[in-house]
Amino acid sequence: MVELRNIVKRYDQTTVVHDLSLAIASGEFITLLGPSGCGKTTTLRMIAGFEKESSGEIWLDGESVQDKPAYARNVNTVFQNYALFPHLSIYENVAFGLRVKKVPKAQIDSSVRDALKLVQLESFASRKPDQLSGGQKQRIAIARAIINNPKVLLLDEPLGALDQKLRKQMQVELKHLQQQLGITFIFVTHDQEEALTMSNRIAVMNKGRIEQIGSPAEIYDRPATSFVADFIGESNMLTENGVTIAVRPEKTNLSLAREDDPNLTQHRVRLQERIYTGIHVKTVVKLPDGQELLSLEKTDQLLPAVEGDELYIRWRTADAVALQEEAVTS
Repeated sequence: MVELRNIVKRYDQTTVVHDLSLAIASGEFITLLGPSGCGKTTTLRMIAGFEKESSGEIWLDGESVQDKPAYARNVNTVFQNYALFPHLSIYENVAFGLRVKKVPKAQIDSSVRDALKLVQLESFASRKPDQLSGGQKQRIAIARAIINNPKVLLLDEPLGALDQKLRKQMQVELKHLQQQLGITFIFVTHDQEEALTMSNRIAVMNKGRIEQIGSPAEIYDRPATSFVADFIGESNMLTENGVTIAVRPEKTNLSLAREDDPNLTQHRVRLQERIYTGIHVKTVVKLPDGQELLSLEKTDQLLPAVEGDELYIRWRTADAVALQEEAVTS
């Protein structure tokens, strides 16, 4: 288990992580998700031992690691830029950590081949890094990180340099790999799709604080704050009776007439714009006060209406989520 207890990180007079507490179970895939500058990478670097916390404690498997340097923690890190040695073969890159530890040659050979097999690149052992694609380099970086059998693998935006198609493929591969290894993955990203696709839990960070922690479904379906609702996916946010609510566009639908149903919330709107995205059309409508709302329509089920027409947007009242303004950190 990894425990962060009331972690604070300051640079001079600037606090970048505020009283952050988080418990991560062994074997969990958890993602620290948030925009640039929210403190997620700094938090990862403190777990790794690359940064020293200003106050608070970090515990690994029931032991405080306050005074342990990075190399003495049973933790490895995978970076976005791969950090491979260009002059070494793939075999030697993966073997590097074991050679430093003076592990016997036969054991190194067996461990390297097992690691390369796990990432499906055993036939690439003699190649150099410049002969590999971006996705292959990332897999080699992961093989090198797991060869020492760490209890925790830290991944700092590891898919950020890949194109969209390869990134989606690597999301699936990383999740399968984590399940095979059974070790704790702590993943840092600003990409909501990566977080939703791979994680057991997501900790959404904003301005050095955790806004909400939960499963991908909890974070998406029941956002706790305006920040989470806006950062994860798209949300319609309205203030009704002094309470700010969020409704996902896919929970809404449009009609030409008001429906007599007490379980529905309905608003008269005017059609502003339709944006074709493939399976769905994003339909922008405007309330009488000028606020724009978004609804998703299936391409083959479009309401017969044109820009400027008066419509009704509606949703089940139970699908609206009341938002808090303060961060939820428990």
